[in-house]
Amino acid sequence: IEFANVIILNKTDLVDTSTVGLLKASIQKLNPSAKILTSDFSKVDPKEILNTRLFDFEEAQTSAGWQKELEGGIHTPETEEYGISSFVFRNQKPFHPERFWKYLNEEYPSGVIRAKGLFWLASRPDDAINFSQAGGSSRLEKAGVWWISMPFSERIKYQAFVDNREYIESKWHKQWGDRMNEIVFIGQDIDKEKMIADLEQCLVQDSDQKHFESKKGLTDPFPKNI
Repeated sequence: IEFANVIILNKTDLVDTSTVGLLKASIQKLNPSAKILTSDFSKVDPKEILNTRLFDFEEAQTSAGWQKELEGGIHTPETEEYGISSFVFRNQKPFHPERFWKYLNEEYPSGVIRAKGLFWLASRPDDAINFSQAGGSSRLEKAGVWWISMPFSERIKYQAFVDNREYIESKWHKQWGDRMNEIVFIGQDIDKEKMIADLEQCLVQDSDQKHFESKKGLTDPFPKNI
């Protein structure tokens, strides 16, 4: 859905207009740039889907709703009418591995239909971890390491750092460096304020600081291969 130019909703005759509206609003939030068509019995004008010349690879790579949200967000009355909303959780403090694992597996809101972003754990301060969730499927994988995990003499050897040095250093935190939790959440009837409060409770608190500094007393239930 996130990579498409044209999306067809078939068999719309089998559901009411409210359901069709909800589906279209959800798709629009996931891919604001896509053209959405509705059809009955798979009847679609061929001109709408063949030789449209709509596809642009570079544009498609940045068309996903979660990417648009990171760039500033697109909030339209059409999506909000059906309770479809989104927000970005940003915080540079590390997640407490045990609390965040419990949240993702036991307390994660069922209304979230898409989530995507990077986070870091107090037990793995060097690793940038990618979190991706779509519906009932979720995935965790290592995205790389943070620049702060290496001395400046090593960073400067990487062209990616050289090209973006000014931006990276402008965001640099005196304690956490470039580490950042930045996750987009898209869902229906989600309680943004409660989610933010719950996520903040999953962060390392002042009472956890001694464990973070020594890395002792931190139980890490996340898979070791990420």
